[in-house]
Amino acid sequence: MADLGTDDARRSRLVPGFYRGLPESVRRCTRPLNLVDECASFLPAPVRAGATTATEMARRLLRLTRVRYPLYRVEGPDAPATLIVADELSRRYWTHALSLGAPVDAPAGFVRALDVPRAARRARDVDLQLWQLPWPLSRRTIDAAIVPSAVPLWLDTARPLEAIVTGTPRGRSSRRDDARRVRRLGLTARLATTATECERFRRDLYEPYTSHRFGALFSSIPAHTFRHAWRSGWLLLLEDAGRTVAGALLERWRRDVRILAFGVAVDGPIPTGLLFEACYYHSIRFATETRLPRLSLGTTRPVLSDGVLRYKRKWGASVGAPSTWEVFGLRYRNTAAVRALFARAPIVVDRGSAGLATIVGAAGRSAADAFASVETPGIDEVACLTDELSSVVDGVPRRHAVWPGDVWPADARLPG
Repeated sequence: MADLGTDDARRSRLVPGFYRGLPESVRRCTRPLNLVDECASFLPAPVRAGATTATEMARRLLRLTRVRYPLYRVEGPDAPATLIVADELSRRYWTHALSLGAPVDAPAGFVRALDVPRAARRARDVDLQLWQLPWPLSRRTIDAAIVPSAVPLWLDTARPLEAIVTGTPRGRSSRRDDARRVRRLGLTARLATTATECERFRRDLYEPYTSHRFGALFSSIPAHTFRHAWRSGWLLLLEDAGRTVAGALLERWRRDVRILAFGVAVDGPIPTGLLFEACYYHSIRFATETRLPRLSLGTTRPVLSDGVLRYKRKWGASVGAPSTWEVFGLRYRNTAAVRALFARAPIVVDRGSAGLATIVGAAGRSAADAFASVETPGIDEVACLTDELSSVVDGVPRRHAVWPGDVWPADARLPG
């Protein structure tokens, strides 16, 4: 509970015995905005979403002047010189996703969130920049390509289950093969009926599994978020001989339903990977049986080589329009090192009303092969940073070959 620390300490000094003796859920509600959230969690999903969004806006406005981001300059033997201005978790992700080299131990300095647009205009001694922009600064305040912090993956569930799981390509590791293995497990699915079951799922299944899976990139969903999502949605628990071995928390958000969290047993006889597949299968099955028109399989980072994104895509999901509190401003130079980076990690760019685009590097491939490698439902436009001036794209709409030294989109160009 990052938002509780300072106030907790102050209140505990004033009324130490009484305040520390209160349950965490009660202590949290001593703050007005948190109390509004808690009350709204009992309301219908559209009303709750509006109230939760409004309180989050208020929180972000109140702390905007205090937000500072560390500046990290990252260089590796096969990576371009990169400037990342972001919080620690985001910096770790981008360093890992873009294969930028060894972890950085200390930042080169700090910049206030309000000063990011001005600082971005001055920075020019690197080949690639990523600047974190919190709301409301995320509403296009710098000249840069806008990268969402996450993108949702949506699955059409207004179809029979068999039509969804019968996908292509076939064979091992296809979704049809996953469904076959899950069915052979014979797990029983049921809905949780008490808040105690929700807390037990969070503590015993979600946190151990997710922290083990993501390691240093793990960011825990708070306990109150679990409670609120369960009140407006469903907690689907999977049991093996009466023992809960996995589950999925499905949240109603406005008119949609999204998978907020998975959890699986990490110490049982069933492999965690198979239980993870069971979570997807039974969540999709629940959505089709409940006649939900579409289901969000959750969000992933905006890199098409991301393993989580590829796995969600395997179930037939399409990338949807992002709705995030933070975005990243991307600027770069079209050098050989940058082209190789975007070949390894094609990055998603939000073009606003023009839809989503991807920047990919050719890295020895033809432009046509590079375009084919990133074909993804929901991605409307692709720019390929080509290696050779002879690479051409003949009359293909919304496909751009970008020559060495040039950039796309134009506002992603570094100064100087």
